[in-house]
Amino acid sequence: MNKTIILLTGLFSVNYAYSETVSSVSDISKMACETMKKAGVITASSPVQCERLKNVNFSYFDFSGQERKKGRVVVLDAVAPHVANIFTSLHALKFPLHQAVPMEFYKGDDVVSMEENNTSAFNYRVIAGQKSVSLHGYGVAIDINPIQNPFLEFVPSGLVRVKPSKGVNYINRMQYRIGKEPQKGFAEHVIDVFAKNGFQYWGGYWDTPIDYQHFQVSRDMAKTMTRMKVEDAALFFNRYTEWYSACQKSYPKAYSQARVNDYVVYLTKRLGTPSLFEAYSNSPMKTLFLINKKINPTSTCVKK
Repeated sequence: MNKTIILLTGLFSVNYAYSETVSSVSDISKMACETMKKAGVITASSPVQCERLKNVNFSYFDFSGQERKKGRVVVLDAVAPHVANIFTSLHALKFPLHQAVPMEFYKGDDVVSMEENNTSAFNYRVIAGQKSVSLHGYGVAIDINPIQNPFLEFVPSGLVRVKPSKGVNYINRMQYRIGKEPQKGFAEHVIDVFAKNGFQYWGGYWDTPIDYQHFQVSRDMAKTMTRMKVEDAALFFNRYTEWYSACQKSYPKAYSQARVNDYVVYLTKRLGTPSLFEAYSNSPMKTLFLINKKINPTSTCVKK
């Protein structure tokens, strides 16, 4: 059974259907797409358009332990079922989220979204301080609980800029501390949930900046999936998650030490190219033939 929820924010009034199940995937309606365009969340220059995006609707527990049924993120079609799995797992773990509404409710303003501790995904924008399109613009990056998982930027003077500002209270990443309540909603507690579902890259692994809230796939992978047909991109991402599980089983020690390569490394080595996007662009049939082959984990699983 589905319920229709009317969400009101600023100039926008949009109807969304939410499933009674923990998580579900649905299309972006024409009305929702127009709302995204008006909000500046998607433009004609975006690497993916509405027809390649999906809603992932889900229930979640907030920080008071109350179940909420109106969580929603927008992601690339090929990754959507796996993102639904992520939020189903977070629900089962009772991992708390403050809220999760799509970026049109903030007119694409990432700063305001972070300040309101909003979990989000698709948003066509450039990386802060750079010219490259953020992987959020491909629908293959997810930010969770930005206040509990802040963005730390190191400036030449040696100072650290913390975004959002309330994130300064969560720079200490210890879950348990003498005389204090246990910390909740930390991204490092659910790294494995994201990794098993294809989001192996966590911003908390970075040296500078450090982006605790951020999970993504590689840029090479993002560009390749947006070039592929929908069904081929879905097959590729399924193979990607299967590879990770197989490598975890075959090389548990490397897995526990975060030394498992992703599937793209395996493919590019077999195809003799440094870029999967380049390989697929030049020879899609050859690339898809390799993707269709049964996965056989080798020492390629392990980072040297």
